[in-house]
Amino acid sequence: MLFLLAHLMGMAQTTVRGHVVNERGEDVEYVSIGFEEETDSVGIISDAKGYFTLTIPKGRKNDLSFTHVSYLPAVVPCQEYTKGDELTVVLKDRVVELSEVLIGKKNKPKTIVGKGIPAPGLVGTSGHGSDLGPEGGVAFSCSKEYVISDILVKISGCTFKQCKVSINVYEKKGKQFVNIHQKPIYETLTNDKSNYLLDIRPEESIVLKPKKDYYVSICVVDGFGEKGFLYMKAYMKNGLYRNAMKGKTKKLPVCPAIQVKGYVVE
Repeated sequence: MLFLLAHLMGMAQTTVRGHVVNERGEDVEYVSIGFEEETDSVGIISDAKGYFTLTIPKGRKNDLSFTHVSYLPAVVPCQEYTKGDELTVVLKDRVVELSEVLIGKKNKPKTIVGKGIPAPGLVGTSGHGSDLGPEGGVAFSCSKEYVISDILVKISGCTFKQCKVSINVYEKKGKQFVNIHQKPIYETLTNDKSNYLLDIRPEESIVLKPKKDYYVSICVVDGFGEKGFLYMKAYMKNGLYRNAMKGKTKKLPVCPAIQVKGYVVE
C-alpha cells in the first residue's frame, strides 16, 4: 500500500529541471521561478550556476515564470515544461535608463525610512538549499526625490555557517513589484558574529521619487546546502512579507529593522 501511495503521488506531480542562462550563454544566478497568478507559493530560486529542480502539483497549467533583477521576465508554457526534457531558459538583458541626478556638495544623507519603536522578539527567514523563506521588508513613500546612499539592516544572529542574502528595492505598482535597480545587491553573511549593523551601499544610483510607493526587502537566496535561520531586530511598524517565487504577500504589525538613507536631489 505504501508503494502504491508513493506511486500515485509521483503521478500527481511534475518535476521540472533546467538551467537559466543569458543571451551570451552565461549562467544566471538566483532566478525566481514560479507562477505569477497563484497564491500557494509553488516556486524556487535557482542556484548560483542557474540550475533548478521544481516539483509542480497535478493540474497546474499556467505558464512558468522566471524573473531576475537584471533581466526581462521570461515564461515557459505548460506544454513545454511538462514534456520531461531538461529546460534551457534564456533571459534577455533588461535595459534601465538611468536618470542624471544632481546632489549638492554640502548634502548629507537623510533617513528616508527606518526609525521605529523596537519590537519584542526577532524577525527572520529560514531555508534549506533552494527551499528558502520569504523576503521581508518595509513599505514606504517619500515627499522628496532621493538617491539612496545606505540600506542598513540590524542583524541579530545567523545559524547558517554561511548564507547569501539579496536586498531589493521595488516600486509598488498595484499588485506588481518592479525592481528599480539594474544590478543585484548581494551580501554574504556568516555565523561568526551577531548583533551588528549591515551597511549596504549600492554601486548604482537608485532614485526614489516623491508620491510613489516603494518596498525595500531582504531575503536569503543561498544557504549553501544547509538549513538555517537569519535573525533580525524588529520594529513596531507595518511590515510586508512576500514570497519572491510568486506567492502571497502578507502584512504584519512588525517589520525587519531596515533603515534607508539617501541624498536629496536638487
